[in-house]
Amino acid sequence: MDVEDHPLADDDDTWTTVIEECRATAEEYRDRGWTAFAAVPGDVVPVPAPGDSADEKVGLDVLLSSEEFDRLTELVEADGFDEFEAFRAHENGIVYLTLVFRATATETALCLPLYYRVAEADRMLGRVRAGDAMTTYVHALSGDERIEFDHEDPTPLFPPQDTGGA
Repeated sequence: MDVEDHPLADDDDTWTTVIEECRATAEEYRDRGWTAFAAVPGDVVPVPAPGDSADEKVGLDVLLSSEEFDRLTELVEADGFDEFEAFRAHENGIVYLTLVFRATATETALCLPLYYRVAEADRMLGRVRAGDAMTTYVHALSGDERIEFDHEDPTPLFPPQDTGGA
């Protein structure tokens, strides 16, 4: 993918702010005595994407470095994440998200900054509106292993015009 084609090519400042806010959220959890990890994806793709022939996945496909994926795997294996919170911003046709997955029993939090271009998410959003479950799929570039986070209520991940919010 050319840098010019990347969804964030024209909007790097907003993405940098989202990453900083995500890291600050993780720090707030650490200040309260929690174990917190903020992973920054290399790429986020809504699935199914336009032109995808396979339709088995519906949600956001997130690429992490091998190092960050290994750390995430350790947390997921040790902790049962039972709560989810999303913070959303929308600018220039891009939805920016900070997802926070919490394991309340072990006081562990995973903070994940994400983004997607609304124009590339029509099929994903249509499938979710039609009743399909929305999932965040996290994986490293190498290997087939992935971690899946299901969203019982995906509304906070939708563009604001879908939720009546700003």
